[in-house]
Amino acid sequence: MKQKEENREDVRRIGWVVLVLATMLTLPFIGMGHFYTRGEPREALVAMAMLDQGNFILPFFQGEFAFKPPMLHWLVALFSMPQGYVSEMTARLPSALAYIAMCYGFFVFFSRRYHVGKVLIATLVLITSFEVHRAAMTCRVDMVLTAFMVGGFLFLYRWKERGYRGMPWLASLMISGAILTKGPIGAILPCAVMAVMMIVDGEKTKPVLKALLKVALLSSVLPLCWYVAAYHVGGDRFLDLMMEENFGRFLGKMSYESHENGPFYYFPILLSGLLPWSLLIVGSLFAIRWREVGMPKFKAVWSRFRSMDSVMQFAVVASVLIFVFYEIPKSKRSVYLLPMYPFLSLAIANLIVWLLQEHRRIFKAYAVTIVVVGVVFSVALIALHAVDLSFLGDSRSSRRLALQLGELQKMPMGVAYVLASLMPVLVAVAIWMRRKALNLYLWLAVGVWVACYMSLDGVLNPALKNCVPDYYFAQKVKVYQPDGRIGFYRVGKEEPAYAAVFYLDDKVMPYSEVSAMPETGYVMLREANKERFEEEMSAYRCREVARTDNEFTSFKGNLLLYKYDKR
Repeated sequence: MKQKEENREDVRRIGWVVLVLATMLTLPFIGMGHFYTRGEPREALVAMAMLDQGNFILPFFQGEFAFKPPMLHWLVALFSMPQGYVSEMTARLPSALAYIAMCYGFFVFFSRRYHVGKVLIATLVLITSFEVHRAAMTCRVDMVLTAFMVGGFLFLYRWKERGYRGMPWLASLMISGAILTKGPIGAILPCAVMAVMMIVDGEKTKPVLKALLKVALLSSVLPLCWYVAAYHVGGDRFLDLMMEENFGRFLGKMSYESHENGPFYYFPILLSGLLPWSLLIVGSLFAIRWREVGMPKFKAVWSRFRSMDSVMQFAVVASVLIFVFYEIPKSKRSVYLLPMYPFLSLAIANLIVWLLQEHRRIFKAYAVTIVVVGVVFSVALIALHAVDLSFLGDSRSSRRLALQLGELQKMPMGVAYVLASLMPVLVAVAIWMRRKALNLYLWLAVGVWVACYMSLDGVLNPALKNCVPDYYFAQKVKVYQPDGRIGFYRVGKEEPAYAAVFYLDDKVMPYSEVSAMPETGYVMLREANKERFEEEMSAYRCREVARTDNEFTSFKGNLLLYKYDKR
C-alpha cells in the first residue's frame, strides 16, 4: 500500500513537470511576432467580427459569412474579452492551451495504464515533435481539433474498459468539441477507432452498432444546435458551403484548389513532423539485421498485434485508421495527421527504450548529433550579427533571406539576446555536469532540443514574423486614414489581404466594382491589379500614396494604397 502511494506521488510530480514544460514552451512566446501568413489573421478576423457584431453564430467579415464551425473563434473571442480586442497572443492562446491540456492529459491517462517511464518518454516525444509544437504556436483550428479528438479517443477507451456500460458523457463532450471545431470529421475518426477496437475484442455486430449510436447521438446534440442556428442565418448558401467544405474536400470536388497532393505526400511529411525523433527512427534502421528480416506474413503480423498490451493495440488502431483515412482524399496537409502523434509517440518511446538497452551506441550518436545541432544553432544566432548579408545575392529567395536575417540583426545584442541564443549550449553544459545522476544521453537529446525551441521562439521566429510587411503597411495607412476605414479593390474571387485587414481593425470594405465605391477616399489593392484598377478609375483622380516595403507579404505580392476623388 505504501509503495502504491509513493508511486502515485511520483506520477503526480512528473505530471507537474510535464505541465510546466508544455507551458514553458508556449505561453511566453505566443505573443511574440506579427501575423505573417494568411491563415492566422483570417481566423482572428472571425473572432474580431464576433466581438464587434455580437454575432457568435455566423458573423460576417470581408463581405462573407464565416461558415466554418466556430469553436476556435469562440475561444479567441472569450480570451480577448477581458482586454476588449483580439491580439496575436489571445488569438494563439487557444492552440497553446489545447497543446498543454493534450500533453498533460496524455501523460495522466497512459501513466495509469502503461509503464510510467515509457509514458514519460512518450510525452516528451509528443511535446517536442516539430509539427505538434508548430501547431501549438499558431492561431489555427488544428491543435484545438487535435486536443478534442485525442480527448475523445482516450475517454472512449475508458468507456471500453468499463464494458461500454452507461453513457459516454465525457467522450461525447470531447467529440462535440471536435465537431464544433472542424465538422463531422471530429466524430467519424473516434467512432471508427472505437468500432474497430470492439471488433478486435470479439464484440458482435449489435453491441458495436448500439455503442456507435450512443456516441453519435450524444455527440451530435451541441453541434446540431449551432448548425440549425447557422442555417437559420445563412440559409442554403451556408448549407452548400458546409457540404463542400466537409464532403467535397474528401471527394476531391472542391470549387477551388485545396492543398491537393499525391499518395506519397504523407511519408516525408510525417518524418519532418516528427523531428528530431525521426532522425532516431532512421538511425535505428542500422540496428536491424536485414538478412534475417523477410517479408512479414499476415498471420505473423496479426499474431503479434494480438499479443500486444491493450493500450498498444489501441495506439496501433488509432494511428493506422487516421493515416488511412487522410490518405484517401486528394486534399492533404501535414496538420491532418496531428491526431496520430500522441499514439506514435508511444511507439517511439518503446524504440528509445530498446535502443538504450540493446544499441546504446546508436542513441549516443543521436544525442551527440542533437547537441551539435544545438551548439551550431546558438553560435549562428550570435555570429549572424557580424555578417555582411550582401553576399547572398539578388535573387528573390536571396532577398527574402537577407530581409529575414536583417530583421534578426536589428535585435540589440544585449544580455537577454545572448542568453536566449546560448540556451542550447547552457542546457547541454548543465546536463553534462549532472551526468552521474541522469540518463545522460536521453536528457541531452530532450533538454537541448527543448532549449532549441526556446531560442527559436524567443529570438529567430519573431524576426521571421516581423519582417513580413503587412503590419507596417497598415501603420502607413493609418497615417492617411487613422480609423483604418478604406476600401479594398478585389478582382473576382481574390482573397482579402487578411493580415493587413486585421491590423486595420477589420475596417476595410471590399469592392469588386468601382461603381460601388464612394466618390472620394482611400483604396488598397494588390500591385498585380494596378493597371486594371487605373483603367476602371479613369473618371477619378488617383495617385499612389503608399506601398508595402517589399513584396514578401503574407500573400506574396505588393500592396498599394491609392487616394482617389471624382473628377
